[in-house]
Amino acid sequence: MSDTILRQMNMLGLIPRFPEKTFTNKLKDELSDLGYETTIRTIQRDLIELSRSFPLVSDERSYPFGWSWKKDAKGYESPAMDPIQALTFSLAAQYLEPLMPKANFKRIEIFFERAENILLGSEKSKLARWRNRVKVIPESIRFKEPVVNVEIRQKLYRAVFEGTQIKGLYKNRGEKFPKKRHIHPLGIVIKGSMHYLICMMEEDPIHPRFLPIQRFVEVEVLDEVVKEPKSFKLDEFIHKNNLSYAFSEKLYTFEAIFDKTIAFHLTETPLNNSQIVEELPDDKLFVKARVPDTLQFEQWLMSFGDKVEIMKPKKLRKKFKVTAENLISIYK
Repeated sequence: MSDTILRQMNMLGLIPRFPEKTFTNKLKDELSDLGYETTIRTIQRDLIELSRSFPLVSDERSYPFGWSWKKDAKGYESPAMDPIQALTFSLAAQYLEPLMPKANFKRIEIFFERAENILLGSEKSKLARWRNRVKVIPESIRFKEPVVNVEIRQKLYRAVFEGTQIKGLYKNRGEKFPKKRHIHPLGIVIKGSMHYLICMMEEDPIHPRFLPIQRFVEVEVLDEVVKEPKSFKLDEFIHKNNLSYAFSEKLYTFEAIFDKTIAFHLTETPLNNSQIVEELPDDKLFVKARVPDTLQFEQWLMSFGDKVEIMKPKKLRKKFKVTAENLISIYK
């Protein structure tokens, strides 16, 4: 699909329904945010061309002309979704789906599909990149949210969104006074009640780290662009640093023998569609599945104590063996 068509599709989503209206200079700025650099003259030509195929009207009573969808446009109860709405639907989809009955979710799935198409059409835009810069991780125990300066939080979000560096005062745990920091923001992770800034320090451009945002005392957003390592991926950073219990793209084949007394955990709520369960002698169950490599899964297994024996992977079996030996040495 050509850039011209994609630009025009996104432009349709930026035009409001009459009596509201938009203008060419505003459309130019909004298209720029989506990664489409163009001119006022090109936008004027696009609008005229689009008005031949779509029910668009221009208000020529003043200059610059205002553009709108016709108030009674048939079949356009919701004109092409604008990029902000698309981003909102895209972020919401992954969290709403497991919470809603499947039949109900299907009824609104078309909006999520439309949102994905809009964002896929502008992969280089700041809005499209935002999905990969922010992760929300569920927390099994919800603690009271720490006190965070709202203005500072907004500045940090803005820096991540714009991809710009920041300077500020940050207080490490245990320190009496905050220290000056020059930081390259890479993303935001929201885990339960905690918000973390994932970033690189100016003095250490190799090792990403995460900073609880409530420890920022002062923040200044700079104009300089963030120097992001080419190999950096937020998902991988989350996994390596155990920021997530439930989030991981890495899967492995898990095999274990469970006591039948806890079998209901696996029959009522299977691990996933790959789960295979076989009955064994002595009231045992053999379970096999492809599972995410997460700390949460390991802790879930630990909760069964001597009612489960890990068979594969060998690395996990060894880890459980060491833990068991350490417990014996403590309680002997």
